[in-house]
Amino acid sequence: MDTSAVAKLLADEAETSALRAHLDNKVAGGDADLVSACLLETELRRMATRTGIPQTAVTDVLSRLAVLDMDRSVFREAGLLTGASLRSLDALHIAAALQAGANEFITYDARQQEAAEAVGLLVHTPGRT
Repeated sequence: MDTSAVAKLLADEAETSALRAHLDNKVAGGDADLVSACLLETELRRMATRTGIPQTAVTDVLSRLAVLDMDRSVFREAGLLTGASLRSLDALHIAAALQAGANEFITYDARQQEAAEAVGLLVHTPGRT
């Protein structure tokens, strides 16, 4: 899961309910582990600081996810992804998902979605058509 998705679990946005329902169904069905790259923690904590969300809420959300450490090969793979407009942190999330063998990638960032689909990830954006 990308930060654009996990942030919706902290801030009530238009897609929050659909995302929560999607994740609840995946977990209840036993066919998904909720996973993100370790850089998620920094991104969420900075977002919380900017928006006034309590850090305890961030800690709670992070405790529900498997947060993966990233070795140097993830950084190399991220740097080699195609897409001139793909931002570095977005590329790192995609490369981490690939390395983890993710069968689904959740993002609400259009540029990241395009890049993730280009490398074969199945992208979902619950609450958007």
